Amino acid sequence: MTLRPTSPSFNSRREFLFTAAAGGVALAGAAPALGFASESATHSNAPIASAVPFVEHRILHDGHMIYAQEYPGRGPAYVLLHGFPDNLHIYDYVVPYLTAAGRRVVVFDFLGFGQSEKMAPGSYQYNFDQQVGDLSAVVDALKIEKFIPVGHDSGGPCAANYALDNPGRVAWLCLMNTYYADSPTLRFPELIELFGDPSLKALARAFTASPDKMAWLLKFQNQGFQVNMPPNLRERFDGILQPIIDANFAGGAGPAFTQMTSHLRESVAYNTKRLPEAGRFTPKVNLIWGVLDPYLTPGAADAIASIFPHTTVKPVQTGHWLMIDAPEEVANLLLAGGA
Repeated sequence: MTLRPTSPSFNSRREFLFTAAAGGVALAGAAPALGFASESATHSNAPIASAVPFVEHRILHDGHMIYAQEYPGRGPAYVLLHGFPDNLHIYDYVVPYLTAAGRRVVVFDFLGFGQSEKMAPGSYQYNFDQQVGDLSAVVDALKIEKFIPVGHDSGGPCAANYALDNPGRVAWLCLMNTYYADSPTLRFPELIELFGDPSLKALARAFTASPDKMAWLLKFQNQGFQVNMPPNLRERFDGILQPIIDANFAGGAGPAFTQMTSHLRESVAYNTKRLPEAGRFTPKVNLIWGVLDPYLTPGAADAIASIFPHTTVKPVQTGHWLMIDAPEEVANLLLAGGA
């Protein structure tokens, strides 16, 4: 069974459509389905999740369908959270190492991304509180009592805020190349700054209205992410990550992306107000960090490390998507994280 959408024949970056979602996704019945994880690009000798059996779940949150994949194993489970503009497939190369160690793993697409339901534009407000609710719906539906939230990019605040709200259900917290509260070292990619700044809304709309201009902006942003990368990591970016992002947007993730970025600044302000709670957080926090990331730099990791009292920073010589750049190393750090 192929679960990942195949890349469309058109250039999805040129046809980057924010005005039409892919329509509602029908529930596939109450019973979970057995499947095998999708094929990612093969620019690696590392194993991918294509041969690892999993159970598909379609889980309701506020009447909308979240798509999840569960890999059986012992707990505490790893629940892996993607950011934007990607989806659960960024973890395709990490999952086999975790499952080979006998661990239970869950990956899912937030509403509006990947294979989760996408609502018609204007009919639903995607936001950061909704994503915490998505996570809660998944772990509750799968009866996961104690787990390790692993948050990357914009999935990091979701993981952190769920952990602050439910410390008794968190074995420990893992954050990877993400952000939380306001700090002098916080810098977002230019694409995110553009769509996240209310004063630039007219400019953002002008880009989305023009496929050519949007394609140029995405190419510019891709070059920005790769500025510190050696050639082998640039190859992984182009061969593995880019098809995931292209398929994600071609599948209708544009509205979720634009709405989430529009709430970015208010989310950071909300998280900043939670700093006293974070300072009382007792579970362990591990930051696994790609140090070649030109935006969420090691300085951003240090800023987060100063928030939580029991934090360790573990650097990896990778870019922003460290689970794609160095999956075995990242998996080993995850497996050792509770020690």
